Amino acid sequence: MLYFQAQNLAFLETPKTGSTAICKALRPYASISYSRPPKLRHMRALAFKTHTEPYLKHLSGQDVSTFAVMRHPVDRLVSWYRYRLGRPHTPAGDKIQGMSFDEFASAVINQDERASDIGRQDNFLCDKNGNLLVDYVFQYDRQDLLQTFLEAWFREPITLSRENTSRGAPVETTPAARQVIETGRAGEMALWQQLTKDGVLGLDE
Repeated sequence: MLYFQAQNLAFLETPKTGSTAICKALRPYASISYSRPPKLRHMRALAFKTHTEPYLKHLSGQDVSTFAVMRHPVDRLVSWYRYRLGRPHTPAGDKIQGMSFDEFASAVINQDERASDIGRQDNFLCDKNGNLLVDYVFQYDRQDLLQTFLEAWFREPITLSRENTSRGAPVETTPAARQVIETGRAGEMALWQQLTKDGVLGLDE
């Protein structure tokens, strides 16, 4: 999580949505930067609203604007799969060595202990009733919209590079795996479909 006091703006880092590149570009402007532990860095919107924003609002005297990025649920799980396969000597990586992506997707959806810690983006961005808590959510593959937004807020050019990309061969996603993910994470898919209409949710018209 990054907080920019001059803009009264916070970036909520949804895991596996290119947040490393955004943080690299914006950290020089940040008044507060949480990089570890992971639960603090990837603070959910509900936790931010409940615990962090009240303090920041006390300092600034107004509500804090927030933005985040969302990725297609299937592509995001592919990224998680490649990331963990590439770390075979870690606890999370060891658990999935030898698994196909279809098996990994099934493990995630069925909360198998080998991949039960991979959260949903709708849970990250929304409250328990599915109400969006983030002011501006950008589609992962519409970097043009995010860059325009950031340059308007920071009033100078912002360059977003690619960082922390997973290595290894491309992962083929079978129709069966896609069906498992899209059915098992229907709420996340519904939010994604809303987002893809314009590439951003919550932006004032």
